[in-house]
Amino acid sequence: MLIQLLILLASGAAGSTLGYFLRLPMWPITGALLGSAAANVLMAASITMPFALSFTAQVLVGTAIGASVMPGFLGEIRKYLVPAVAVVVTLVAAGISAGVLMSALGLLGLPEALLGMVPGGVGEMVAAASVLDADSALVAGIHVIRLLITLWTLPLLIKWAQTWKRPPLPG
Repeated sequence: MLIQLLILLASGAAGSTLGYFLRLPMWPITGALLGSAAANVLMAASITMPFALSFTAQVLVGTAIGASVMPGFLGEIRKYLVPAVAVVVTLVAAGISAGVLMSALGLLGLPEALLGMVPGGVGEMVAAASVLDADSALVAGIHVIRLLITLWTLPLLIKWAQTWKRPPLPG
């Protein structure tokens, strides 16, 4: 188990390094994700991170994000609260609709379809799938595909959207 975990971690690090040299968008995340997934596939194993290690990584990510919050954040976020909530509600409604449709068409079971289509973190959706006796691997796979597509297309979409930017009004 320890050897497999070390292989998984080394594969994630190698994937990140390769992602850097290949100039993958968001290379630390996408490279590690692809490297560790490749290791699991090649080892024909389902090695998961021990809870303590996964928990520590999530705490570090949360802390890094929290450290980026500066004074005045709450005043600033108030301006965007209504549109942000509207977008989240729209995304959740679209995910639920897509999940119900995929289940109705017989493509996925209802729990897997709903958990796979609604927005959320991979870990959280997989944990929910496990609690609901749904296929956790399938839910993880759907979210990994979503995550990779998002991470790989987002830099291009941002660049494209910036072409719409109007020059500031004089005065």
